[in-house]
Amino acid sequence: MAQKTGFLGSATVGTKGQIVIPADAREAMQIKEGDKVVVLRGPREGSVLVFRVDSFDVLLQKAGIADDERTTVAAAHKPTR
Repeated sequence: MAQKTGFLGSATVGTKGQIVIPADAREAMQIKEGDKVVVLRGPREGSVLVFRVDSFDVLLQKAGIADDERTTVAAAHKPTR
């Protein structure tokens, strides 16, 4: 089933530039505490796009930009030993 797009809430930017993703948006996007997200400038002035890292990696792979697991955003965030 395709997921619907649309309004998921609003947030206020705090003094440190942080925002809290509204609970309805976190639930709809399956974002949990500790998850990494990718923040992109949106197509319109003043717009922002937020993706879970794993969802963004799938998008990159489907677009042919990330050709294997080593070139994903998730790989860039894995801790090194």
